[in-house]
Amino acid sequence: MDIQFILDTLRAVKLELFRHRVAAALIFMIVTAGVLILGYVTPKSYTSEAVLYADQSNILQPLLRGQAEVTQLDRINEAREMIQSRSFLEQVAVDTGLLLGNETDVERNNAIKRLRTELSLRVSNRNFLELNYTSGDPNQSFQVLSAALNRFVERTVRKKRSESQGAFEFIDSQVKSYQRQLEEAEQRLKEFKASNQDGTEGSVQARIENLRREIENLKLEIQQTESEVKLTRAQLNEEEPVRRIVVDAGKSSAERRLAALRQELDSLLLKYHERHPDVVSVKDQIADLERQVSGQSDSDRDGAVTEVMENPVYENLKIQLADSTTQLAVQKNRLASLERLLEEAFQRSQRVAENQAQLSELTRDYDVTRGVYEDMLQRREKARLSMTLDVQGEGVSYKIQEPASYPTHWDGLQLYQVGLAGPFLGSATVLGLLALLVMFDQRVRSPRALQLALPETIPVLTTIPHYRSTWKDRLLRKDVLAILFVLILFMLGYLSVLLFSVMGITPDQLINKITELTGLGGG
Repeated sequence: MDIQFILDTLRAVKLELFRHRVAAALIFMIVTAGVLILGYVTPKSYTSEAVLYADQSNILQPLLRGQAEVTQLDRINEAREMIQSRSFLEQVAVDTGLLLGNETDVERNNAIKRLRTELSLRVSNRNFLELNYTSGDPNQSFQVLSAALNRFVERTVRKKRSESQGAFEFIDSQVKSYQRQLEEAEQRLKEFKASNQDGTEGSVQARIENLRREIENLKLEIQQTESEVKLTRAQLNEEEPVRRIVVDAGKSSAERRLAALRQELDSLLLKYHERHPDVVSVKDQIADLERQVSGQSDSDRDGAVTEVMENPVYENLKIQLADSTTQLAVQKNRLASLERLLEEAFQRSQRVAENQAQLSELTRDYDVTRGVYEDMLQRREKARLSMTLDVQGEGVSYKIQEPASYPTHWDGLQLYQVGLAGPFLGSATVLGLLALLVMFDQRVRSPRALQLALPETIPVLTTIPHYRSTWKDRLLRKDVLAILFVLILFMLGYLSVLLFSVMGITPDQLINKITELTGLGGG
């Protein structure tokens, strides 16, 4: 691109701008104002926003904690399904006047479908549900979203009460069920104890130990008695039933002669002294006879007298043997009885062990059922309290974190943002039209254009420069001053509209305010 040609073109545009300054000013103002008007009259949409908080806990979860697993509820999904339901949207449409009651089914379905589309839901931070409703009327947007929130809270409160009532009825039914189970378990335990009186395992074991100890002691006593019987029988065999007592053993002839000699000696000693020959002879005879008697046996005697009498030792031993024999028989009978009792104790112990297992099972069932029943009683009272709280409006599952907001601005670019582009579009439009005028005008506006248009063999000898007046002369002309004044007034009004737009005042509100101040609106 030729730089000189571009500079000449820009210079020509500037000259055309000055030449067509009135038209350029009008085009600038029309385009600038048109952008602002277009930005204002374009259909707008207003969005009202609200935030719901969903409590994910379940009414049964704290009531059945530690007893049963409760299915976790997705409150957010539950709220979404409720808000998107036909009955809910139809109720909201009736509350806000979108449905008057005289519509056909097709119109009613279309209204509900449109309301479902315009009411958007978005989950944020798992427990928060953002609700947006977009409409061309800000009042309608606010009223529809407010009605949706009110209806939702009303329904959730009613549902919460129903849920609490259901939880209480469920736990109450469980309490009654456990009460019947507890009564049945108690009856089974009572019947079992009544039909089994064998005692405890400890008492049976003590009985067995006592019997064993008695049997061992009795066996020792039997052994002792048997020894006594054996010894007594042996002694009895050694004793004679009767005893023979020799009253007079009798005398032999030598003994009788000795006795006669001793009487004769006594008679001689009465008459003679010791040394008398008769006395000495008798003494010698006595000595011989004594030697003879000492060597005699009982058979040499005759005339002996013997007495027969009962043997008391034999009788005592016989009595003792009879007593011991009787005692031994008694002990053996007692041993047999104890062994039979021991066998019965073992059988009883086996029954007690079997009964103990069954008793433990019945007792365990009874204890578990009673523990659950008592715990369910406490939980039923908690459920009753929760139901009372829900009836009084406490313990809700959803809360309005942020109520419906009234839309003070329409969606998208605001009027002041669109208006800022107006002067630039107006200036660009003017400059673009002038550039098109210069580009498509057939007049030669620069020497360089003439050189480019002529063949190279034809040179341009000279050019006559354009007369240039000073900028002060051009600026101080009356029409130029008038145009600048109009442009200044236009821009002041334009910027004022943008400033009020930034302040949230729409052109309609501004016109109404001006009308009220001037009193023109009252007529």
